[in-house]
Amino acid sequence: MGGTMIEVERKFAPPDLVQLARRVEELGGKRVSEASFTDVYFDTPDCALTRRDIWLRRRDDEWELKLPALRDLLPVSSTCEDLCGIDDTLRDAALAPFADFATTRSKFALGGCSIDADTASFGHAVMEIEVLCADASGVEAAEAEIARVADLVGAKPLTSALGGKLETYIRRHAPAVLQALVEEGILSRK
Repeated sequence: MGGTMIEVERKFAPPDLVQLARRVEELGGKRVSEASFTDVYFDTPDCALTRRDIWLRRRDDEWELKLPALRDLLPVSSTCEDLCGIDDTLRDAALAPFADFATTRSKFALGGCSIDADTASFGHAVMEIEVLCADASGVEAAEAEIARVADLVGAKPLTSALGGKLETYIRRHAPAVLQALVEEGILSRK
């Protein structure tokens, strides 16, 4: 498939990693890789970015900006221009880190799905199943395939008590950011 792709993904509570690896292999899939990385999220003291559901992240040495309104419109391979002098820009904008954690990611391939099982340094685990679609007409089928694969490998949907890595980190370690996100309706108080 060439051109712009649509990334369809869902997060789940992962089964035990050993069980997941065994089940993926039983189903004809394979472990693709294992990697570790560190994510640092930045914002202003008044949470100007997160209040707009905008997330500025440095993953190891790469900068990423996540804009929810554009997630489904931009190709998966979109990258920002080279950010020269980003450290100076961050200092000038009064941006500071509010979340900093390491992740070990085990990546699996099963059929047309990519499965990432993450364990974060603060004791949280989450799994993401992803399918790439050529266009919007494939999204519904991708969602059905994700649900089917999740069931096959024993993954459970995330509950209100279990969120993604960043949400869980914020709830445990960043009360000011949590308050801002609750005020904006981006997260619930739980």
